[in-house]
Amino acid sequence: MSVRLILKTVALLLVISGLSLENLQAQYFAFGKNRVQYTSFDWRYIQSDHFDVYYYDAENYYLAEFTAYTLEAAYEQLRIDFRHEIADRIEVIIYASHSEFTETNVVPLPIDAQGIGGVTDKFKNRITMPFQGDYSDFRRILHHELIHAVFNDMYYGGTIQSIVQNNIQLVFPLWFEEGLAEYMALGWDTNTDMFIRDAVMNAYLPPIPQLGGYFAYRGGQAMWYYISEEYGREKIGEILQRIKTTRSVEAGMRQSLGLGINDFSDRWHEWLRRRYWPEITERETLREVSTHITKRDIAGSYNTSPAISPQGDRIAIITNKRGYFDVLVMNSVDGSILKTVIRGEDNVDFEELNILRPNLSWSPDGREIVLSTRSGGQTDITIVNYETRKPRKILFPQLNSIGSVAWSPDGKKIAFDASKGPIPGIYVYNLETEELFNLTNDIFSDMHPAWGPESEYVYFTSNRGERVQVNRFGVEYNMLLNPNLNQTDLYRIKVGDTRAERLTRSEGWSEMRAQVTRDNKMYFISDQNGIQNIYVMDLDTRASYPVTDLISGIMQ
Repeated sequence: MSVRLILKTVALLLVISGLSLENLQAQYFAFGKNRVQYTSFDWRYIQSDHFDVYYYDAENYYLAEFTAYTLEAAYEQLRIDFRHEIADRIEVIIYASHSEFTETNVVPLPIDAQGIGGVTDKFKNRITMPFQGDYSDFRRILHHELIHAVFNDMYYGGTIQSIVQNNIQLVFPLWFEEGLAEYMALGWDTNTDMFIRDAVMNAYLPPIPQLGGYFAYRGGQAMWYYISEEYGREKIGEILQRIKTTRSVEAGMRQSLGLGINDFSDRWHEWLRRRYWPEITERETLREVSTHITKRDIAGSYNTSPAISPQGDRIAIITNKRGYFDVLVMNSVDGSILKTVIRGEDNVDFEELNILRPNLSWSPDGREIVLSTRSGGQTDITIVNYETRKPRKILFPQLNSIGSVAWSPDGKKIAFDASKGPIPGIYVYNLETEELFNLTNDIFSDMHPAWGPESEYVYFTSNRGERVQVNRFGVEYNMLLNPNLNQTDLYRIKVGDTRAERLTRSEGWSEMRAQVTRDNKMYFISDQNGIQNIYVMDLDTRASYPVTDLISGIMQ
């Protein structure tokens, strides 16, 4: 995410407020300082050829090292693609968790910063971002933010002051810059493919000039993918250099592509229709195989983390229908709302509900719901009583972040993924003894825990490949040497064991988010056929097959 600015001839205006340069700078630097500071950071830094990477605490040195290596490798590719050498070193500020990132006074952040994975500051051309327990995603966002920093250096001279001094009026549309940042960081991925396919199939993908909001990212990424596929990757650098000469996005694209943006947009839409429409007859629609139980009453509403009660009569979800994220419980038959059990975000006890991962689980008797939350600068596990709505918080001050949670069928344990500095892992908390145990304790990105019916095995998603021995691969293991950082498989481990068991063996695709039934079946999501669908594995025979073959993908 870049700080979006509109440039005028003389004055620099903030999009939402129209301030003078002096007032904008004053408000900019005061904004971050108004955020509540819970942590005192002991800052240090390391240097690479082109970057100064700032971190705090000795245990986070590995994060800084990983950051420097990642950015140098990404910059080497960008230098070739963009045909540009940066003039000055770029500062990068790394936080060990999203919770600590939201305390930053380096850049202005909105009050609700849950969906912000990083910020590139055009005032000083520096990158600020958190580690959230997933090295693949961390690498992607670093690469994304580097695009903004290189753009700033390439077109604006590296600082916002040079923009004003040189009276530069070139402004990049969101779909252009954010779309390119996503494409250079991701290439083409199944998540974007899912969104674009659905938009094309249902005729709601806007023309390129009208791509806004989330579709500026996904649609912009798809546009650059089209350019690379149809014209060759070298066309990216040509377009950027033409814009640098003409100082106009429209003129630069017209000179390079031979088409104006509107005509180019029409060709892009035609290409996408030819790509996706044949699948209509080959795959299922959601209406054919499922029942629609939630309704989005307002644009931009968001329903996630569905969790079915053990009795099957209720479904808990996280939703922002109120404008803030809450936990609701609905009737599983007709979707009617039964109760709001947590009002979040505008409640000091629930500033964040960790919406980006599956994050709800029921107690086996159906009386309580558990989830990870954030408040007062601390991430925690919250157990809320369904009838009384009374919450009970379990604090883990030694952990930087907590993600997905799962309550064991015997009611005695809660499993969750979390990170401590640069080390992600699967943890188990014993509710009776109040003991916390790290099941995996290594550098790999282990996520989305789920219990087997016997409450002895924890199933999880990981990018560890064949490295099934746990508590062995620490920060001395260079994750950059892992060729399959983006590819995940499913594993299980018995609580207390030193080795995990690999259950799936992907070859170019990913499996994730297992759920295990009482008859020893493991349901999971896989993008083996190019679209995220539900699969099932018989854990006795290890035979697996697809349950769905949908046109649009499944996330949770």
